[in-house]
Amino acid sequence: MARLTSNGPAMALDFLTLYIVILLNSLTVSVIWAAVAYSYRSFVAARIWLGGCLMTMIGGAVLALHGDGSGPILAAVLGNGLVIYGFCLFWVGIRYFYGKTGGWIASGIITAVSLAALMIVFSNGHGRNLVYATAQSIPMVLGTIFLLHPQRRQLGAWIAAIAMTIGVAGHAVESAYNVALMNGVITRQAYLFIETWVLLCVIFSGVLWNFGFAVMTIDRLRGEVEALAVEDELTGLPNRRRLMERIAEEEARSNRTGRPFALLMIDLDNFKTLNDTFGHAAGDQALRHFAGVLRHHARSNDLVARLAGDEFCLVLPETRDTVASTIAADLTAAIRRQPLQWRGHAIRLTSSIGVSSWRRNAPAGDTLERADRALYITKSQGRDGISLDGLLAPRPHRHPLNLVEASTDDPLPAKQARTG
Repeated sequence: MARLTSNGPAMALDFLTLYIVILLNSLTVSVIWAAVAYSYRSFVAARIWLGGCLMTMIGGAVLALHGDGSGPILAAVLGNGLVIYGFCLFWVGIRYFYGKTGGWIASGIITAVSLAALMIVFSNGHGRNLVYATAQSIPMVLGTIFLLHPQRRQLGAWIAAIAMTIGVAGHAVESAYNVALMNGVITRQAYLFIETWVLLCVIFSGVLWNFGFAVMTIDRLRGEVEALAVEDELTGLPNRRRLMERIAEEEARSNRTGRPFALLMIDLDNFKTLNDTFGHAAGDQALRHFAGVLRHHARSNDLVARLAGDEFCLVLPETRDTVASTIAADLTAAIRRQPLQWRGHAIRLTSSIGVSSWRRNAPAGDTLERADRALYITKSQGRDGISLDGLLAPRPHRHPLNLVEASTDDPLPAKQARTG
């Protein structure tokens, strides 16, 4: 927003009309960000952008009423400060949108220095305009630089960056014409004519960068919804839907290239007993713990997913059955080594795993079906082991399946001692 002036015999600005346009535009954008901030309470950037819109709107109203040079100096300084700080909030909101905190102290410094400069040159209208344009341009330049980072080159970011560049260019033109007018290079009538277009340019840029912010927000929220559609709420792992998509992708790739992939169907042993003994809160924590162990031992291109209940699956691209069996054995050992800590007890977990690998010309879903059958064999033969396409693999070591090992001296109920 450029500062309006109605001084001079040749008025190029329709002051009232332009101010109403600015006010209604700011009010409209404020309502939009207020609705977004209310609907998505955790979306901090929307609240910051709402604050920026409200500050520029209130500051502009104060300037329109008292800040043209004839009103009280305090009102003019207050109006300028609100507008400048409002512009800084747009930059701060961009930072928070991309997960970066800070910017508040810098915004305060920019505003404070700008107001000090305004006080110094207050008696000179052209000097005020130069300070005002420069102060607004600084956060727009910072915002543009932040948005144009290679990792943030999305459509909404590009729109907002272009809009802020337009605003900075408009202020640069106004500043240049202020200097020219001060040096008698142009007439006041020519300056007022140019200022009209500059003001419209800056108004347009404000509308455009808020539109860019809206596009960024829509993309972010849509991405979150898409993530929820393929993510298990309890463990944060991909869910069955995403697993089936990935298996289809691996089958298509293997059918095309002949390169194999393998699947591990993984079951948390004695999960019902754990739930019955310690309650569902312990069961949920056991699933999260189990998922964490699987995720930690998966390779970077593997996919760990939760199908349902205590059943998980590990997709192993570019992997043959012999390597998959080794990975499965390592997993069972890792799960034994890392008991679940729950309210003073170390609950030893074990797992049953079924292993299968892709076969050429097999029907769709065959690899998953064979892994599921292998898992069933492991469970039917006593759990805590692995099976490869129906062949039970030797366990690394056998031990009694004590579900619970106490980490305190308190005796445990008899039903916690053995599960079979």
